[in-house]
Amino acid sequence: MERGLPDVDAVLDLLANRRRRRALTVLEADDRRLTVHDLTRELAVEEAGPHITDVPGETVQRIFVSLRHVHLPKLADLELVEYDRDRGLVEPTDRLAGLEPYLSIVSESDPEPQFEREDV
Repeated sequence: MERGLPDVDAVLDLLANRRRRRALTVLEADDRRLTVHDLTRELAVEEAGPHITDVPGETVQRIFVSLRHVHLPKLADLELVEYDRDRGLVEPTDRLAGLEPYLSIVSESDPEPQFEREDV
């Protein structure tokens, strides 16, 4: 593994979840601070789109809850993002760039979203 990255098992565990991979991809591509609500909307459109107005509110809520309570804390623990839960902000760290080669390999093999429900 590259210096500063989690060990191989941690990286594989991290990338095993599609929603987490998509969140990492969005954060890396934007390379800026986002609100958890903005990140949620982007993932909701990808998962259940094609427009945010077409996504049921309960789907958006499920995505928000999984990000807030599962995925973002895990990414913050690995220092891939800075996550301010109180303010609802998430920002990629420099460490995330080191994960990009692994993320791109896994993401390339991801099928296109079929607008299906994906829980935590």
